[in-house]
Amino acid sequence: MRLIQLPRPAFRLPPDPMTRLPLLLVVTSLMAVTQAAEPAPTPAPEPAPAPAEAGPRIVAEAFGRLSTALGEAIAKQGAAGALSVCSEQAPAIAADLGKAHGITLRRATEKPRNPKNAADPTERDILAGFAKALKDKQPLQSKTVTQADGRTTYFAPIVIPAPLCLQCHGTPGRDIAPATRQALQKLYPTDQATGYKTGDLRGVWSVTFPARP
Repeated sequence: MRLIQLPRPAFRLPPDPMTRLPLLLVVTSLMAVTQAAEPAPTPAPEPAPAPAEAGPRIVAEAFGRLSTALGEAIAKQGAAGALSVCSEQAPAIAADLGKAHGITLRRATEKPRNPKNAADPTERDILAGFAKALKDKQPLQSKTVTQADGRTTYFAPIVIPAPLCLQCHGTPGRDIAPATRQALQKLYPTDQATGYKTGDLRGVWSVTFPARP
């Protein structure tokens, strides 16, 4: 039997070192270009923050923006002139944050100024729990509730924080000036949001997150 000798590769580096070096550089460059052309692996998407983690940040942002707008309006126009912040800017702030975070944000209370902010049954249960904690002199703790459809809602209490708020939410004739009272009656004929004192429970922030896949 005769052995068959396979042909040697057609390409061989020349023995001359001065010629071999440029060829090695070309081959190395081609390999680098090929590797660079390969698509980078797609990074795994970061998990969405939990409602109990994201909720407080969203509420703090909403409260900060609303408080700033109210403070500026009261300083320039007085309490009566600042009512437009609650009637116009507050819904716009909620809609803006809802779009930015992919959530639904609202304020709810059992004594609404705007009928749209009337608490639903779940919010009334949450408010009852907050009210009991205040009565028992216990610290108010935010709550997270998962609904039957998979959505999760983060609830945070709203407490009257300072005497400044009583100019619109205090007692008429004592805290609320006649001009402010007149403006309130014009904007909100069914207003129930008066008679509060500093530290009273005013309502609840409600931040609803969509169901997770």
